[in-house]
Amino acid sequence: GANAAQQGTTTAATATAAAPSSIIQAYPPTNSIIITAPEPTYRALRAVIDKLDVRRAQVLVEALVVEVQTGRAAEVGVQFQGLSGIGRDGRQVIGGTNFSTSPNASTTFGTNIIGLAQNLASLGTGLNVGVVNGTISIPGPDGTNIEILNLGVLARALEGDAGVNVLSKPNVLTLDNEEAKLLVGQNVPFITGSYTPTSTSATNPFQTIERKDIGLTLRVKPQITEAGTVKLSIFQEVSSISRDATVKGADLITNKRSLESTVLVDDGQIIVLGGLIQDDQQSSVDKVPLLGDIPFLGSLFKYESRSHKKTNLMVFLRPFVLRDEGAARALTADRYDYIRNLQGTMGFERNLLLPPVAPEQLPELKAK
Repeated sequence: GANAAQQGTTTAATATAAAPSSIIQAYPPTNSIIITAPEPTYRALRAVIDKLDVRRAQVLVEALVVEVQTGRAAEVGVQFQGLSGIGRDGRQVIGGTNFSTSPNASTTFGTNIIGLAQNLASLGTGLNVGVVNGTISIPGPDGTNIEILNLGVLARALEGDAGVNVLSKPNVLTLDNEEAKLLVGQNVPFITGSYTPTSTSATNPFQTIERKDIGLTLRVKPQITEAGTVKLSIFQEVSSISRDATVKGADLITNKRSLESTVLVDDGQIIVLGGLIQDDQQSSVDKVPLLGDIPFLGSLFKYESRSHKKTNLMVFLRPFVLRDEGAARALTADRYDYIRNLQGTMGFERNLLLPPVAPEQLPELKAK
């Protein structure tokens, strides 16, 4: 067969330039070409077909998608809470400060003293110092009493730095001059329309939904040049559902960062594409009126949180040209042995009370 036969439909053409009776017909199911022509014309066409019908090289593209975050976050504040037991007349005295400790709904700064009194597991990171004096019974909505901590004072301090987050490390193998696509994510429904009938209508209400891919998308099309270099047409996108969005499909908001480029790279060379920077600054101050404005002493009656984060999305690419079966087999064996050796290092720590469990391991790859 020949590559010229991969046109999708059966075609027939008359080679009038070679001879009036010459007929060339392509048969895609078997990737074949049927030629009806005199002997000299057939030999000339066969020489051209032999040059076209060759084994196409393959390209393995290794990708590394990384988020490099440079930022700092800081929190400091003091909260008070005072609860007294229920007196003989059924009255109870409460008092204190209860700061939200969150600039907006998309962040999770701080620890709320009321929530912490009900659940110690909600204690946030950083330095937390509190004073507890027993528990207090609070009547619940169903008539039963709820026991919560009598947490009188909570002081909190936190300072943190951001780092590097590897989003994905995909590998795609494709033919020369053929596009490959890789998607790691979810298929999320979005409401695009709805119909609500009137009270007199018998038609049922309905909604129209469109599904979209959310996650990491990588499309790459390699083209091997005569000099041995690889031309890469790249499209890369990282999308996610915004935390500020509601659970309804019509109110979903997506965050999207995409990159599209064409580069020229040598076989086995690593290139980096980046520059998709996202800058996020947030600050919040909760305080008691008047008391929070007192110099020095006012720090006991307010809660401050600040954060500044820059996120730089970088994509590392490295193509490998596989021109024959031997190169493909060697690369497959190398990756197979890597996974097999990695499985050999994985295991459980020895425990005198538990029997040893050997990790599963791939069988040894036999060379043909």
